[in-house]
Amino acid sequence: MDELIVRVMRTVASASRLRILSRLMTANEMAPSKLARELKMARALLSVHLARLAFAGLVKRRRSGVWCYCCAQSPYGEGTLSGEVMAWLLGALASAQRSTSDAAARGIRRSLRTSALPAMHRHAFDAATAFTHPRRLQILRSLAAGKPLTVSTLTRDLKMSAAALGRHLAKLIRRGYVRSLPPLRGGAYELVSEGKTRLHGSLLAIVRTHWGEPRAGD
Repeated sequence: MDELIVRVMRTVASASRLRILSRLMTANEMAPSKLARELKMARALLSVHLARLAFAGLVKRRRSGVWCYCCAQSPYGEGTLSGEVMAWLLGALASAQRSTSDAAARGIRRSLRTSALPAMHRHAFDAATAFTHPRRLQILRSLAAGKPLTVSTLTRDLKMSAAALGRHLAKLIRRGYVRSLPPLRGGAYELVSEGKTRLHGSLLAIVRTHWGEPRAGD
């Protein structure tokens, strides 16, 4: 299951693919040619991104004669990892749209660079990249057992070098999923289940329901 989690999260962790998904989420379905025009993206590049999204179960494609249409929907169902990630992205998009509408109602003008949608993309990208490496999933799963763990314990149990562990821990700390405890408490690390934002915390909750039980040697 870790391989599937990594594949889906690596697919989400792309600014271009987040733009594609956001546009598809606002339409029932779209032809790739129209999508490429609206996003000002080369058709060949769009096709590559759509193939990645379809392979990860984040886009559903349909043919009608010579025409092809795609929509932001998992073909595997709502209870699957891809289905839950789609629901997570839909919720984030709805929240971003509400923020933009509220700002417009208050007469606040924002540039595209600082609008709610790009901000949502940044948060989604940031949250997803915590889960784009199987080693980070192993660390999180170990810490999810409940008690703080030291570097020596983690390197021993996960059979990971201290250097590799340090790199992955640093990324998880930056993403707000792990925090280090002061030396007086053993200099250990513990899981922070809520993450930096609500978007981070809800994605961790989804991943935890799908990563399964830790195995010996993980």
